[in-house]
Amino acid sequence: MAVDLGAIAQELFEGVMAPLVLGGPVRPGHAIGARTALTLGDGDRTGIDPDLEADVQVARLRRARRLAPVDRLPTATPAEWTLAAAFHDLLQAANPTFDAALRRSAAARILALAREAIERVPEPAHVLDALARHTWFARVLDVARTDTTVSWWTGSRTYLGIEAPRRLRAWPELRRVNVVATPHPLLELTPLAIDRARLTDAVARLLTRTPLTELATCTRETPAFVWGEAALALVATRPGRTLALRALARLPSGTVDEALGRATRELLATRRASGAPAVTLLAERALAKAEGHGVTDGSMSRPDAAFARGLGAVAAMTLLDAPGAVWPEEGRRRLLVVLDPAARSAAAQEAAAMLREGA
Repeated sequence: MAVDLGAIAQELFEGVMAPLVLGGPVRPGHAIGARTALTLGDGDRTGIDPDLEADVQVARLRRARRLAPVDRLPTATPAEWTLAAAFHDLLQAANPTFDAALRRSAAARILALAREAIERVPEPAHVLDALARHTWFARVLDVARTDTTVSWWTGSRTYLGIEAPRRLRAWPELRRVNVVATPHPLLELTPLAIDRARLTDAVARLLTRTPLTELATCTRETPAFVWGEAALALVATRPGRTLALRALARLPSGTVDEALGRATRELLATRRASGAPAVTLLAERALAKAEGHGVTDGSMSRPDAAFARGLGAVAAMTLLDAPGAVWPEEGRRRLLVVLDPAARSAAAQEAAAMLREGA
């Protein structure tokens, strides 16, 4: 039986892609599968509402302009269709209806195929590609299932991801009806028919395919941020580093320091040769803070945050003292004074020792 790619694309766009950008309820349908996910970008999409598509493009451009002065964005690329389909299937694999003896294997299969599709998506080809993907997937970690518990004078019942029937909410005063709606993020759902670690790993792999999103959500609890190849490649370029710094500036500074410090410490300990882009990012972040007189020695910070600030200060002072540096002398001296306490901290000494070992 032939697959109707146009119908699948329409359902995916209206049920998942548009709500990810515009907000509103995400409504996944039947599982799509890796083979179809990899061909959606080449299919017929004439069934998509042009007004809805226009609204999505406007919202994507608005998000992109928070980070860069772009005038237009391309419509969804084949890679973005595949990632959206894979995310759709991750949501479907977590559907509570699969939590039954004869259905758990189906959920595991859906999850495996979603992971397969993600693995076959290439990393962004350039910085604009990374920005475009971010406008689609910036809110993937915000998706949550709302469970509703209805209690009344003789009992209670919980509805997972669906609205409670009207009959249970009738005569609220007479029957002492109480309705409590509780959102649960994807990675905290229960019951779950699939292995939670495998689901978390699949979400982590999805984030590696949209590295600007990965950096813009680095303060997340799970999956914990680590420096992957795509994120390092993004911040290795001047435009990519600018986008990353702007995205990070929108997050709580101390929490960002903690996430970047932990990830960079791990990177230098295990893949030191790959660490230069991460160190440069921390250096430019420290310089930006110093220009606003915001750098401290980090002595009262958590160890990972202190490590990020110390390493950033050491690397920033190296940039300021580099031959051919273009900083005005008065400004350079002022920055060195601001950076000095953090550069002398115990965390900075630890970071400097790691860098010397790498050299």
